[in-house]
Amino acid sequence: MDVTHTKGGAMKPEYELRLVTKAAHLYWVEQVRQVDIAARLSLSQAGVSRLLRRAQKEGIVSISIKPPEGTYHLLEEELASKLGLDEVVVTSCPDNSDNAIVSSIGEAAAQYLASTLRESDRVGISSWSSALVALSEHLPAKGQIKAERVVQLMGGMSHDRAEHLAENLTLQLANRLAARPAFMHVAGIASTSDARKVFCEEPYVRETMALFDDLTVALVGIGTLAPSQFLARSGNAFSDEELAELAGCGAVGDVCLRFFDANGQAVSHALDERVVAISAPSLKKVPRVVGVAGGHQKVASIRAAALGGWIQVLITDCFTAEALAEKASL
Repeated sequence: MDVTHTKGGAMKPEYELRLVTKAAHLYWVEQVRQVDIAARLSLSQAGVSRLLRRAQKEGIVSISIKPPEGTYHLLEEELASKLGLDEVVVTSCPDNSDNAIVSSIGEAAAQYLASTLRESDRVGISSWSSALVALSEHLPAKGQIKAERVVQLMGGMSHDRAEHLAENLTLQLANRLAARPAFMHVAGIASTSDARKVFCEEPYVRETMALFDDLTVALVGIGTLAPSQFLARSGNAFSDEELAELAGCGAVGDVCLRFFDANGQAVSHALDERVVAISAPSLKKVPRVVGVAGGHQKVASIRAAALGGWIQVLITDCFTAEALAEKASL
């Protein structure tokens, strides 16, 4: 039966609304399937669908969602839309201190991987990110989440060899995911472009870099123009004079030491030729790049990374997310 007409002509409004209400009650209150409602009311399934849409249009049914405390689905949807991202994960945070933010987003990133990672995934990971260290530490014991490979995306040799070796992060993540690791046993920044070429010709470096084109997921931190203490202490950072030059070119942040401006456009500079890391074009070819970052000092660089297509997924804290939403509205 067509729900808008009877055999004798047009259905009376009061009967039509009665039928709309009946279908709505069966579907939303009694949880009856549409196919069963159709059989019960002697209608087609398409007719039932029209009745249910009419119920919402007429205000007979009002659907509301009450997010549990500590979830931010509306903020996530707003940021994804404004920044052009596939997904945003916003996590609650006890306060806006750096330690609290790093721990919170690291845990959220671990939960995100637990629900999305596949055993066939080949995962790239950037170095010198405290948020990614926290992610690795929050992953469950070996074997509960699996991947095929974990590939280091940038050089990681440190001046302080007793601590903060980026290879440790790659190895820890690989162990947690029961995956095979691939390392970059060189510094992240070469002294000259010629030195970089020599580094990249080393067989073990060349073999790792050859894996970049096969990555399915990349986990990256998002840096500001000023290096974090974590990065600066490692020796894998540019000098103050070099950073001033980058600022003069409009740079506001980086992913894997590939710098970009406020709109996310790559900054062209000779310093780029000294970086031993995945290139910007190769990074942007990875199907899913997950940025894990937070803190008020990173709002501009996170926004730029999203707008420039450097990441497709953002995992951040509620304080940073709210600041990003405000900035995106300006």
